[in-house]
Amino acid sequence: MRELPRAARLVIVTVVAAALGLSMFAMGHIDQWLPILVFAVLYVLADSLPVGPGTRTAGLTITVTTPVAIAAYIVLGVWGGVLVALASVCDVTRIAPVKRVFNAGQLVLAVAAGGAIYAALGGTSTLEPADFPKVLLPALVSGVVYAFINSLLVGVVIAIVENASSIRLLRDILLRTLLPGVAYSALGMVLAVLWTQVGPLALAFGLLPLFVARWAMGQFAAEQQAYNATIRTLVQAVETKDAYTRGHSERVARAAVLIGQAVTMSEDRLQALEYAGTLHDVGKLGVPTTVLRKSGKLTKDEFEAIKLHPTRGHDIVRDIRFLDEALAGIYHHHERLDGLGYPSGLKGEDIPEFARVIAVADAFDSMTSTRSYRSARSVEEAIEELLICRGTQFDPQMVDALVLAVSHVGWEPAKPPTAEELSAQLGAPVFDDDDPMIPEPVDEPRFVVGEQAQRPTIGEDAVTP
Repeated sequence: MRELPRAARLVIVTVVAAALGLSMFAMGHIDQWLPILVFAVLYVLADSLPVGPGTRTAGLTITVTTPVAIAAYIVLGVWGGVLVALASVCDVTRIAPVKRVFNAGQLVLAVAAGGAIYAALGGTSTLEPADFPKVLLPALVSGVVYAFINSLLVGVVIAIVENASSIRLLRDILLRTLLPGVAYSALGMVLAVLWTQVGPLALAFGLLPLFVARWAMGQFAAEQQAYNATIRTLVQAVETKDAYTRGHSERVARAAVLIGQAVTMSEDRLQALEYAGTLHDVGKLGVPTTVLRKSGKLTKDEFEAIKLHPTRGHDIVRDIRFLDEALAGIYHHHERLDGLGYPSGLKGEDIPEFARVIAVADAFDSMTSTRSYRSARSVEEAIEELLICRGTQFDPQMVDALVLAVSHVGWEPAKPPTAEELSAQLGAPVFDDDDPMIPEPVDEPRFVVGEQAQRPTIGEDAVTP
């Protein structure tokens, strides 16, 4: 807690204090402790199930605890539900004590809010056939409230730490909790019915499918981790050979995902796009190290060797089955909308969508990164250059998407290199084929071909200092 801003610490202390007060009050309103103990044990077991960290495609997680919490306040009432939620402080997973206490506090407040809404809307704990369907609406509304409060309390702390927009926070939480809240409310109602009509043992059997689903998601997350490890290994190999571009792949992947989100790509395509952005330069493994590290101007033959890196990259990763659509992005990310790119000279819509995204992300990060032969451009200058090249070199939709995304979430460019890193970069080529409008390295004055024919190439990117 010492590293958190004062406002975030205040929120945490307030949540924990309020939850403690509610819990102490609840203890004075309980007559039967055995049902609470059964629910609490089940809750702790569900809360302690280990699941590997998620990935982009594993972003939708399955929680077993939420239906248990909802069933608890339906069957046991507000105060019984509060004490069941309090049991989450006994979580046996490796989590910091402060975080564990805060998590328990937020769950207590969420259960109290959900239980109060359920009772206020006429919900009942008897759940006889005559109670249906009138109890469905209280259950669904209370479940959404529970999910919203639970996410909101965490979101407030994160928003304070990251200085995020409160309006965006509320919007994101609503979008993230509405449908899951409805789904978990229905599951909680099913568990409550099993408890009241069959007994506690039926409750355990009712949770079995969720346990299995959560285990399966853990297996999927482990598989995704293996994929990511493969990606990281390839990227590290490239950076070992061409340390000059260290961190570039990750930033291109981040910018590509921002563009993909702005054009509303699905989650599975965003994951594939992230892979493509991360691996777009993997073909440099097939480029001679002497060319990558040559100081001074490249010859035409050496530049042709550089231009082979998309083809080399495709050859290296084409047998990695999980890449799928990412392969096209890796192979064609240096194509231009006007057909003057490489390796295939594709035009317009013939260029795969992933490649059009990565081309913009690639150029944007290159321009906002410091090179041995020039300083980084500002984000505003880089965007201005992308807008100039919009429609000739870059897909206008993708440029507009990046501009929109950066205006909303900002962009953190590469950190300027240290003196030692700059010294190590002295052997790097004095051009970057990722920058916009960079033609082949010839000795004559460099001019752009096509619609921009009278506009000289940016001098600091094109000539030896």
